[in-house]
Amino acid sequence: MTIRPILAGALLVLGTSAASAQDYQFRMATIDVETGVYFTTIAQPFADLVGQLTGGRVEIQPLPAGTVGNIFKLHEALEDGLVDMVNWPPTFLGTADPTNAMITLFPTGLGTDSFHSWLYMGGGEELLTQHRRETMGMHSIALGSGPSEWFAHSHVPIQTTADLEGKKYRTLGNWAAVVNDQFGASPTTVPGSEVYSMLEKQGVDLAEYSMPGENFARGYHEVTPYVIYPGIHAPAWAFELMMRQEDWDELPDDIKLAIRTAAKVVTFDSMLKIIASDLDAVEQITARAEAGDNELIRLPDEFIAEARAGAREWARKASEEASASGNPWPQKVSQSIFDFQDRWIANSKYLVVDHAD
Repeated sequence: MTIRPILAGALLVLGTSAASAQDYQFRMATIDVETGVYFTTIAQPFADLVGQLTGGRVEIQPLPAGTVGNIFKLHEALEDGLVDMVNWPPTFLGTADPTNAMITLFPTGLGTDSFHSWLYMGGGEELLTQHRRETMGMHSIALGSGPSEWFAHSHVPIQTTADLEGKKYRTLGNWAAVVNDQFGASPTTVPGSEVYSMLEKQGVDLAEYSMPGENFARGYHEVTPYVIYPGIHAPAWAFELMMRQEDWDELPDDIKLAIRTAAKVVTFDSMLKIIASDLDAVEQITARAEAGDNELIRLPDEFIAEARAGAREWARKASEEASASGNPWPQKVSQSIFDFQDRWIANSKYLVVDHAD
């Protein structure tokens, strides 16, 4: 990975300071295979950049999915000391604490244009760090981000929220709760490795998994006629880097700075890289649609408005229940997201957006 000129000074300082300090080696669990987009655009570039910024004093070994067990339970491997870091989406912690299903991805929430502003300037990452330290004894920062996904690859056309009624829908996190509670869908959560076969066998009516480039590589368009967009269930997202709090606190300041710097650079870089690769996939899907091999369906504005209202209603109920049990975090996080999104919508009209729709 090539260091940009803006980082040259940081590399010089971080790479040569505290030369006599001990080296650090970290095993970092990930949710993706070595050839997958999350590994190649987030985990490995982060490890490489930390090594460069510290002049080799810090070595991070990204571990592919399956190395330390179930990808939905990597926090347990971290707690047990099997790994030193975890890079994953907070959603994988489930909805027992609704905070995890909100904090770096909220359905119908902040989009690709506004997300980074909220994350770094609107208090998003600060909330993530505070929550992890106060409730889990972990230290967490953002590491990696990406743009909107396809809404679904589907065997059935979806054009109104009523069309979701009774449909078997592969999804997860708070969107699974929203479509179940608000629109009567039947959500099914399976690992990404099983999505293709579920669609091929029509074990589900529709499935969301990832961004256009990743979905195209997995061939979902080959076994479903409909490709539905925009991906309002995942308008923009971030992964986190999670460490045990005591491990982070013991690191020298220059190492902390190197890790934070690398994480922020990779968070921006991964968004840009994924968007660039997604353009190719969207072009190919569009060509297939023009040839009659697939049909592209754009969700109507009415659907999007109803989905946003439903998602916020879910958040309101979840926050009230959490607050009643002594957990204030869902309310803090959801209010931060909604306030920033409403302000962005009201005041971003001056921005030029290159978009066909």
